[in-house]
Amino acid sequence: MTVPGEITTIKAGREFRICPSCGYELGFHMSFISVNAEKDNPVKSTREVYRVILICPECGARYDVGWRVTFPEPENRVVKAAVLHDP
Repeated sequence: MTVPGEITTIKAGREFRICPSCGYELGFHMSFISVNAEKDNPVKSTREVYRVILICPECGARYDVGWRVTFPEPENRVVKAAVLHDP
């Protein structure tokens, strides 16, 4: 696999599973890149938005088909246990 290079913007049709670069036919891996990763913006948005990048597992070509996602904030999973004292 090659080192990640330029991200190619491409329009996905009814199905996008064949790599235009090498012809690999079994679909893609995914990665997420923050939309604000290249911007020096002092204003923080309420939710981080990520670009979904498709990566060919055969040749490493990367594609942006225009999908954007957000992830929910992680919930605080700390549970406080009651401490029992003998009277």
